Amino acid sequence: MSAYVTAAVRHQLAMDGLAEIVAAHEAEYEPLSEAEVQAAQSELFGDAPAPYASNDGAA
Repeated sequence: MSAYVTAAVRHQLAMDGLAEIVAAHEAEYEPLSEAEVQAAQSELFGDAPAPYASNDGAA
């Protein structure tokens, strides 16, 4: 397996785990606000555009 595929699979597993954590948090509390999502993206990715940024607010 190539290093690229290995890295992609690891990344996807990490994102799946993160999605589970967010879903559990939102089930117990309330959905994350757009401000909370933006803050998390800034913390994770700094000034770079987030790779999975939502275009929902661009309307």
